[in-house]
Amino acid sequence: MPAELLLGSDRDDGSAVGLGLDSLLRHFMALGSSGSGKTVLSKVLVEEVVRNGLPALCLDPQGDLCSLALNADDPEALAEKGIDPALARQFAERADVVIFTPAARKGVPLSADPIRIDPHALSARERVHAFTATATMLVSLLGYDLGGDDGEGLVAVFDKALHRLYERDRFPPNLARFTDYWQAIDEAEQAVYTRYLDGKKIDQACRKLARLDVGARRLLFHDGIPLDMEMLLGRGPGAASGKTRVSVIYLNTLHSQEDKEYFVAALVQQLYTWMLANPSKAPQALFYIDEVAPYIPPVRKPACKDGLSLLFKQARKYGVCCLMATQNPADVDYKAMAQFGSWALGRLTTRQDLKKVQPTVKSLDPVRVDTVMEQLPAQKPGEFLIISPDNFKATRPLRCRWLYTRHETLDEERIEKLTDERWRKRFPLPTSDAPTSAPAKPNVDPKPKTKETPRPRRPEKPVAEQPDVDPKLAKQADLLAKTATMTAAEFAGHAKLSESAARSALKRLVQAGLASQFKDGRVNRFWARSNGLRPDLGLVEPVKAMRPLIDRQEAERIGRNLRERKLLGLVGGEEELVEIQLEYRALYRVHFREKLRRSFWKRLVSRGEFEHREETVYLYPRNLQLVVFHPKDGMFLHERPEELASEVEDFDGIARFDQRPPGELNFDEHEWLERRDEEAASRHFQTLYAARPLSVEPVFVPLWRLHLRVPGKPGARIVTIDALSGYPLDW
Repeated sequence: MPAELLLGSDRDDGSAVGLGLDSLLRHFMALGSSGSGKTVLSKVLVEEVVRNGLPALCLDPQGDLCSLALNADDPEALAEKGIDPALARQFAERADVVIFTPAARKGVPLSADPIRIDPHALSARERVHAFTATATMLVSLLGYDLGGDDGEGLVAVFDKALHRLYERDRFPPNLARFTDYWQAIDEAEQAVYTRYLDGKKIDQACRKLARLDVGARRLLFHDGIPLDMEMLLGRGPGAASGKTRVSVIYLNTLHSQEDKEYFVAALVQQLYTWMLANPSKAPQALFYIDEVAPYIPPVRKPACKDGLSLLFKQARKYGVCCLMATQNPADVDYKAMAQFGSWALGRLTTRQDLKKVQPTVKSLDPVRVDTVMEQLPAQKPGEFLIISPDNFKATRPLRCRWLYTRHETLDEERIEKLTDERWRKRFPLPTSDAPTSAPAKPNVDPKPKTKETPRPRRPEKPVAEQPDVDPKLAKQADLLAKTATMTAAEFAGHAKLSESAARSALKRLVQAGLASQFKDGRVNRFWARSNGLRPDLGLVEPVKAMRPLIDRQEAERIGRNLRERKLLGLVGGEEELVEIQLEYRALYRVHFREKLRRSFWKRLVSRGEFEHREETVYLYPRNLQLVVFHPKDGMFLHERPEELASEVEDFDGIARFDQRPPGELNFDEHEWLERRDEEAASRHFQTLYAARPLSVEPVFVPLWRLHLRVPGKPGARIVTIDALSGYPLDW
């Protein structure tokens, strides 16, 4: 087999080591610990594929692959590394590298509406897969565990709904239309789905679904060029004549792992659908995902896992070659790894990783398995053992060649500059970040927060501050604001309209951003945004919020002190405080009465055998742990810090409360929706202490969220401090 893909040289005899292009159909995997050179090797493979005229689709989680767009500009440096400068020039002339950024306009923006499929273009079998994949993505976006009963049930519900809508020739073109279907569903229609999941849980999920299309996630669905394989492979809009496309998708513009998993799932579904429609026995494209472990783990089931597993299994039949790299082979599903026919093993040192790869080494090279395993921990950067039965009879010791391009890590600032210089005119920016068919939705982001999750947007301005409001609409909004919520029938009575006219008026209010709606059981309820309430979250009156004792200036000072600095002024990164946000976290305040037996000496000077105390404690609604607060130590969670509830140290004498409209508070709305209820909090309190709870109410404690970043590096480190003492939170 001719070696069209030259990877480097044999470490023993100096001969060239390469792969046959056709062998790449059985996929290629690069493994190695951090610094082993696996990303360089993978980029070498991308360069070789492009030199052979195949486009490459590369998922870049860190910015390392983006530098494929930077041509090497020092011929002497290339020659010193053993690279012919003429080959580097040839690659630069042939490759059309474009950097795409999901949900951001730093690079060429991409969007991924989860419902964007054309079922009529698929066969019956393919349609079944596409509907299930779409349902799975939606359920994952809503924050459900795909392996849990509720997650599996909801996948079945959405899957069934997509089939029913297709059969009725009403298949939704986007997420907004699919949400509209659930908003308008009647009792008979809903009964179809209750065999899969309890009706109340379906209602709750549909409320979450309506809130998906709001806030930062709205950018992910609408802001950018819709995912299109022809475009990404250089065959559609923006194609460069005579060049081979390398589409690098920089995932770090998505600030949560859940959004990254969703985007990968959407991309893989589009790629799978494309290859079914464009089959080829010969290689026709390369799909490369770097640091793949979080996307196809052995136990957890992220939204993209099934799609990736299916792609790795089926892609070879359709001419799509797959390349994946990871520094943690023990964290990758073994069934997926079994689909890869060529392995490049760099330095591996942990017992867990070595144990993971040993069965494959034994099956592919049983004679030299012990020798291979002994060599792995001692390899240097750029050294690999190549196991590829399609190409070699035995394991080959490889010294990887250097790159035709520069090997750097690009941050968003450099990506934006490159995009302005090279790609803006070829890929015009969209003029709107929303589909015209989608009504305005409440400002809710139900996703669980992770280390790098963007917070919900600040509440919108009150109606009075919004310009150019139609006087009639403003009057109707004022009428709607007289109560917490209204149904269309109730609004019709207040406005002296027919119910049909009332529905039309409410629809206009929602579209104008003056009102919002949510589904309460089978009834749509509407509320005016001007009153600042959040009835969709059950917050129909002002809430108690603690006043911050640490102001923004003091929080910035604390943030600067928390920065990581260079070790001894020489090693490491020098962080900068790049953003600061005030947010709130919901707690339960339990007001209780505790009966205590007085000591003998106290009974001598006091009347009565018992003392009655009325106090408060605070519980964290997610797990009902007690919240302990010390002004000199900060805020902590504890199972049961004291024998008596009245002796728990918290915010007594420190906190001052204001009544605030909940719509003005920036808080984790998903956590609020997933909280344990007040009754559960009361019962839990009684299991901890011999005291009688009198009331349980939600209150909101202020926090400062600090974003710290090393200049020139992607991502940010986020530290949360409480706004009462200024100490970091670890929960």
